[in-house]
Amino acid sequence: MQERLLKTMLVCSILFSAVSMSVMLYFSATKTIVITEEALPEQSADRGKIPSGRQNRLQLLKSEIEKGVEIPLPSEIRADDIVIENRYIENSIHIILTGKYSTFYRENELLVNGEVVEDGFFSEENGMTRLQLEMKGLYEHQYMFENGVLQLSFAKPSDLYDQIVVLDAACGGTDSGHTGNGIREKDITLQVTEKVREKLKDTGIRVYCTRVDDVTVAEEERVRFANELSADLLISVRAGADKSNEKVYGIQSFYNGTYFIPYFGNIQLADLLERNTVTAVGGKANGLFEASGEDVVLQGVQMPAAAIEVGYLTNKEETGKLALPEYTDKLAEGIAATINEAFGKIDLNP
Repeated sequence: MQERLLKTMLVCSILFSAVSMSVMLYFSATKTIVITEEALPEQSADRGKIPSGRQNRLQLLKSEIEKGVEIPLPSEIRADDIVIENRYIENSIHIILTGKYSTFYRENELLVNGEVVEDGFFSEENGMTRLQLEMKGLYEHQYMFENGVLQLSFAKPSDLYDQIVVLDAACGGTDSGHTGNGIREKDITLQVTEKVREKLKDTGIRVYCTRVDDVTVAEEERVRFANELSADLLISVRAGADKSNEKVYGIQSFYNGTYFIPYFGNIQLADLLERNTVTAVGGKANGLFEASGEDVVLQGVQMPAAAIEVGYLTNKEETGKLALPEYTDKLAEGIAATINEAFGKIDLNP
C-alpha cells in the first residue's frame, strides 16, 4: 500500500513538472517583454557610429505601420541581448545586439514607417551587431520585444512632455574652452550639468543635454537641437576668465536682448539664474549682461534662454572651489532651483 502511494506521488510530481514547463514555454513564446535596458539616453558622441562608407545598408520596407519600425531578430536573441541608444542630437537610433548577425540582416527586411525613418545601416563590431536608423527628425521612442520582433514606436518630445529644458554644457571635445589653474571649462560645465540633470530626475521636468560626454558639438547643432525639441527653456553653463586681471572673480549671467518674450523671458530667466546660483554658493554676483552677436547659442534658440558663468578660471581661489565636488553640487542646486521656479512662473502665464 505504501509502495503504491509512493509511485502515485512520483507520477503526479512528474506530470506537474511537465505541465509547469509547458506553461512556462508557452508564455515565454507569446508574452510581450518590455526591454528595460537603455543606454546613453542623451548620447551625443559619435563613438559607435557606422563609418561614412555605409556599405551595409539595411533593407527597409516602407509602409504606414503604426508601430514605426518592426525589426526581425535572430531566433536566439533575448531581451537581455538588446540595448537601444537614442542619439537625440544626431537624429538617429542605434539598436545593439549581442552576436554577429550581418548575414541575417542582409537577408531580412525591416518594416518601417517612411514618414519617420529616413534610412538604415548595420555593422559588426567587437562581437556585436549595430543597427542604425536615421530618423527624419528628433523623436522619443517606446519599444517592446514580442514573438521574435523588436517593435519601436515614435513620438515628438513636445507631444509627450509638458516641461522640457535643455542643459547646454559649454565647450567639449577639441574645444577645452577657458583654462586656468589646472581646470578646463569643458570639464566643469559637464560636471555641473550632469548634477543638475540628476537633481531634476524626479520632478517631472524632461531634461535633454547637448552633450553628456567629452565630445565636440558645434554651436549650430546645439541651437538646432533645442529648437527641434520645442524646448521651454535652455540653460547654458559656462566658465569665465580674465588673464589681464587674475583677481577678478564671481558669477554672472547672459541673455539675448534682441527680442522680447512676454511675461517670462530671457532677462527674467538670467536674473533668476544668477540670484539662485549666487545664493546657493554664497558667492559674488557680477550682474546681468546682454549676449553679444557672436553668442550663437543664446542668439539662435527660440525659447527663454540664459547662460551662467559659474566662476573665473583665472582666479586661483575660485578655481580651488570649482575643483571641490561639494561646491559644484551647490552650483547645480542653484541652477536646478532656477529651472523649477521658472516653470512655475511660465505655468502662471495666461
